[in-house]
Amino acid sequence: MKTRIKIVASFACAAGMAGASAARAQPASFDKGVDASILEATRAIEELNAASKTRVKEKHPANQPVAKAARPVVRMTGPCNLNGNTQFFQIPYTGFCGAVHGSFTGFLGKDFATEDIAFTTQRLPAYRYGWSGLGLSAAVPMLYYWKNPLVGKTTSGAYTGTYSMVNFLAFRNTDYGTISVFINAGVFARTVKNYEGETRITLNQIYGNYWRGALDQAWVQFGGLRVGLQPSLFSFSRTGYTFMPGYASYMTTPAVSYTHRIENINVLPGLLPRLGASISVSAEDPTLRRYPDGVLSRYPTGMGYPDFVAQLRVGAPAFVVHASGAMHEIRDVSANAYNTFMPKYSTWGWAAQLAGEYRWKWSGLVGPIGGEMYGKAMLAATATQGALSYLGMPYMSIDYVSSSTGTIQRSSGQAIMGSYEHLWTPVFKTSITGAAFQSFMGSAPEFLGFGNVAFGFNTQVRGQRVVGNAEYWAGEGWAFGLEGGWTWSQANGQYLGGRGLPVAVNFPNVLTYMRKAF
Repeated sequence: MKTRIKIVASFACAAGMAGASAARAQPASFDKGVDASILEATRAIEELNAASKTRVKEKHPANQPVAKAARPVVRMTGPCNLNGNTQFFQIPYTGFCGAVHGSFTGFLGKDFATEDIAFTTQRLPAYRYGWSGLGLSAAVPMLYYWKNPLVGKTTSGAYTGTYSMVNFLAFRNTDYGTISVFINAGVFARTVKNYEGETRITLNQIYGNYWRGALDQAWVQFGGLRVGLQPSLFSFSRTGYTFMPGYASYMTTPAVSYTHRIENINVLPGLLPRLGASISVSAEDPTLRRYPDGVLSRYPTGMGYPDFVAQLRVGAPAFVVHASGAMHEIRDVSANAYNTFMPKYSTWGWAAQLAGEYRWKWSGLVGPIGGEMYGKAMLAATATQGALSYLGMPYMSIDYVSSSTGTIQRSSGQAIMGSYEHLWTPVFKTSITGAAFQSFMGSAPEFLGFGNVAFGFNTQVRGQRVVGNAEYWAGEGWAFGLEGGWTWSQANGQYLGGRGLPVAVNFPNVLTYMRKAF
């Protein structure tokens, strides 16, 4: 469980977020790349679904029709020309329209970390009753932390890498809704060094699978029902507006989700025009959300119950407010693994998030001095108990600690992230992201044997990060960026009623990148 390693792994997510579109920055959205094309695809699907619902009502009118406000007309001016959008092409013999986008990103960076926080977990030998009577077994949980000085060998020199991606959207409009298919895949590779200072090239993997590491999304949607590999409904944004990530939960996972949209909420229409909302629920693969260590906490093999996630979003063109919650099953087998006489316990962890984003034109706030500058800001706050992956923090804590008798003590934590992006001109922007987290994990005191003192621990882990970015769009899909950041982490424990010494590390890092979108 190490800070820097998790930061490196997060670059795959950050690189996926940072793609640029071939067009110049537009004040309406100033979102770039894969995110921009996904948003455009989502808008197209929503427009087509709205048109499909209208046609269904026209074909099957109610006995007592009620006059409603007119909807925006969605026109297919050609076989695959949606409101003049010519990015879609006709796929022969299928009746589907398709569009392809992608980007190539190359980056060069330097990590200045010379040491890191390391953790060791073990179960202390203790006398416990088992099938053979009273005897010693690995029982009482314990956690230690210290500074690892060997990290400097892995950060000597610069690293380089690339993230190339392509996404494909296909849709077919029907009288009962739009059938859409979306695939986003890429190749993430970068250089890393081992403790001997040897350089090698790594490819992104998930559970040892290269294909899963390369496949970000792959889903089919009909109306509001979506099935396949898709972003978790818990997520609000990826990692802030910078290239290097802040502490935020973004994950794509196999899931089944359903979204119901509410259009044109007539609440304060003068103040909140075009206000809408969506309510979503999903059942998601829980395996990537598990933070065990294998000694103090161990999940059984297999999926078990899915994570149940709900999301509510309310928004207008200038803002969106997001609330989400998740339930995560904890089923422990660690105590039973060391003493088969102990039962297997289970419980549930939870996570909740509240977030929002607001966009504005500066001249609307400060007058002519604001010129043609635009800004957007987001803030997200998350809390959890027993499901620490939802914090988006590095792998420095575990979901729970199982006692020698199998009793589960859930870990807890909180995280906050804020990010601001300033569009100075249509081709130049700067952004800053700040994030912090804290987690608490521990075990109740337990006796090693008769007449011995009770052993237990409580450990707090904290982290902070600030990242600044400047990016220039050179036209024809080219973008160039420069970024710098600072990371601080600390572990502080308490043992046998006394406090342990805190251990803290901090380091800066810099990165430059270039990107070509198509």
